[in-house]
Amino acid sequence: MINRARVAFVVALTCASGIVRADSWVPPSVRVEASESGEYLVRMEPGRRGQQGSRAVIYRHDTAADSYQKRLVYALPHPVSPVDILLTDDGMLVTLDEWAQMGRGTVITVHGADGKTTHRYTLPKLLGDKAAAAAPSTVSSTWWRCGKPSLIGGGHVLRVITYDEGELRVDLRDGTVDHEPGNGRCQ
Repeated sequence: MINRARVAFVVALTCASGIVRADSWVPPSVRVEASESGEYLVRMEPGRRGQQGSRAVIYRHDTAADSYQKRLVYALPHPVSPVDILLTDDGMLVTLDEWAQMGRGTVITVHGADGKTTHRYTLPKLLGDKAAAAAPSTVSSTWWRCGKPSLIGGGHVLRVITYDEGELRVDLRDGTVDHEPGNGRCQ
């Protein structure tokens, strides 16, 4: 005879497993991104959990030598790697999300041309508590944005399309945040 409690448990477990979604991430690799003008390059080197964290190596184009010269090296506040990086034409670096933990903790960090952190934002600080809580989530990540972020406004404003097809703008100079909620869902 089959134990009814055991059957009920298996049915409940099967139904609940559809609620929890998981995702997987391949290990990050070294990436190089250029500023829009090509004046600056950043080489982002991923870290390893429990060892050295990720770091940024900033290069600037030397017109006389017709080559890039290393300008600055600094540790990033990402134990593994940022998901996305953008570099302005005056050497400011923007990092978004932590590898395999998108939308958790600090989601945007702005580094000045000297490598020092100038602004940090969590999801509730950017979108508000209610909108942040409404973003789709998996076991490891909160999928708060769609597509690739971009720099606009002469390269000093970060533009991110949010999960609801809204628009988030962050002024990299003064840290001002402007969020226009949307009414859709990104694909």
